Amino acid sequence: MTTGAEVCCDPLSWFREGIISNPSCFVLSLPGLGKSTLIRKMLMGHVAQGHTPIMAGDIKGEYVGFTKQVGGQVITIGHGLGHLNPLDVGALGRVIPMLETHQEKLEAEGKGELLERAKEQVHGRQVTMVTTLVGLGRGERIRDYEVMLISAALRELYDSHQVDWLNPPVLSDLITLLERGSDHLRTLARARDDEAWNDRVDDLVLSLNALLDGQTGQIFSGQTTTPIEVDSTAVCIDVSAIDRGDSAMKAAVMMACWSAAFGAIEAAHMLSDAGLTGQRIFAVATDEMWQVLSSAPGMVAQVDGLTRLNRTDATVLYMITHTFKDLEALPTEEDRKTAMGFIERAGMVITGGLPTSELDILSTRLSFTPAEGQMITSWSTGAPPKRSRTRGARATPPGRGRFMIKPSKDGSPGIPVQTILMPSEIEHRMHDTNVRFDDFFRAGDA
Repeated sequence: MTTGAEVCCDPLSWFREGIISNPSCFVLSLPGLGKSTLIRKMLMGHVAQGHTPIMAGDIKGEYVGFTKQVGGQVITIGHGLGHLNPLDVGALGRVIPMLETHQEKLEAEGKGELLERAKEQVHGRQVTMVTTLVGLGRGERIRDYEVMLISAALRELYDSHQVDWLNPPVLSDLITLLERGSDHLRTLARARDDEAWNDRVDDLVLSLNALLDGQTGQIFSGQTTTPIEVDSTAVCIDVSAIDRGDSAMKAAVMMACWSAAFGAIEAAHMLSDAGLTGQRIFAVATDEMWQVLSSAPGMVAQVDGLTRLNRTDATVLYMITHTFKDLEALPTEEDRKTAMGFIERAGMVITGGLPTSELDILSTRLSFTPAEGQMITSWSTGAPPKRSRTRGARATPPGRGRFMIKPSKDGSPGIPVQTILMPSEIEHRMHDTNVRFDDFFRAGDA
């Protein structure tokens, strides 16, 4: 905005050039000023470079059009819109047959442990997914011996060859085995007769049955309808059809979405480690971050882990939210402190229009000159009331599309930028989130 020069910026390119030490970005701005538009432009650049953007739980459906335009995969989740199998092996499990086919080659190259590692990772992800869903339904932690029984029962299912990596078990298979109770499971549970066994598993089976048709409807009652395709140009899991007030449903689905996304990333890295494919780079975008973090217990820890390991996982991380007050609204003090630490570990911070109160909080973590501070707060004001939306004159907030890029925490000057929409973006309305107001606006122009 100062010199009129183009600004070429995304976390991965700046990480490669050594401008930032971590390929991640924290974006903070009031609603309606173009955060999602800015991120979609960066993600489009990732696609052009052969990287894979993943939107694991698109709460408002803002990335569906972008994903379709780049030929990516859109997975829609909601009541009556397909199933999510908590015991699905995901992309990681689906590469296991390929690893088995090349096992001799892998052992000759000293990579024989990859197969067993993949199996254990899938198993751990299945157990975590089921126990988390049961805990969400109960509103409390699942008991330790119940976790043990779930894990042991899943191992028995695979050992019996009733299921395989391309045809994973579903919850009803797990329930049937637990109701019957094999000798091994009864021994583990210290159940010496049928009555003792029923006492051990009654609560667990009831909770699992509730997942088949309860608060979450029948979403978890079958095989996953649309598994993630790890070689897609982009992946968007659209959860906008979920009722915003249905917190239990949203929490459960968000956990399943993130589990599937992390499994896809692990699968790509496993194939690369085995020398069967090249290294893939992923870009994970968490728009409306406060909703993602508050959607389920453990989500803050999941994102926190990614912020610490995203370089190891070859994953670019975009964290997008409105204000610090969103993060301060998280349910526990521990979660609030962890979330506030995301901005300190982010490679770069991009801020749009913010009120003075928010800028004061941000200034405790970043240095702003008085001129930068004045610019950012001026972007948070509304359009002058004398400019009318009707009669063809569209009033525009002064801060729309304007952002300050801060690539370091040491007081270096920020870079104020204005995002520009290309003709094709305008034609296809890629960034228009006011579509439902079309008739209303046309009535005002009449």
